[in-house]
Amino acid sequence: MKSYLLPLLVLVSFQWVIAQENYTLKSSKFTIAGSSNVHDWESDVTKVKATGTFTVDAGQIKAISGVKVEIPVTGIKSAKGSIMDKKTYEALKSDQNPSITFTLTKINSISPQGLVKAGGNLKLAGTSKPIDLEVTVRTSGNGELTISGSKPLKMTTFGIEPPTAMFGAMKTADDITIKFNVTMAKAGL
Repeated sequence: MKSYLLPLLVLVSFQWVIAQENYTLKSSKFTIAGSSNVHDWESDVTKVKATGTFTVDAGQIKAISGVKVEIPVTGIKSAKGSIMDKKTYEALKSDQNPSITFTLTKINSISPQGLVKAGGNLKLAGTSKPIDLEVTVRTSGNGELTISGSKPLKMTTFGIEPPTAMFGAMKTADDITIKFNVTMAKAGL
């Protein structure tokens, strides 16, 4: 009987040290940047919900699963003002599709330095497409995670007509870049 006790204690201790933890969003900085034939533009994402399950061992990310990000379209705000915001909401079809969502589907690799190559489904304006994503995940001494990265996209890939203004004199370019830096904390803390 004693011969089974030691391996069982080691296994239980190992699982406690390397445990999956649920995380929720603590803070975020998201921007959507693009250009037009008149000027470059940038909009801030003021509202975000994010959750995920992370396995951390000795300060290194070992596994990631269940990541979901939701951005209410009307939480996207431009320094250019309400006219730009209205054009953004129309382009993203916010009446029928009030949120932008990302759902993680796979992890391709996690480096010891925290570079994560992953894939997921991004839904914009009612169209869902698979995307590849590279992010950097850093751990902190207080158990929080900082996740940062950027992703270039084309609006037309998601069936979005690049907005125009001034009777078509101002035309938005198809290319946009989403940049983010988020802090995740263990759920319930």
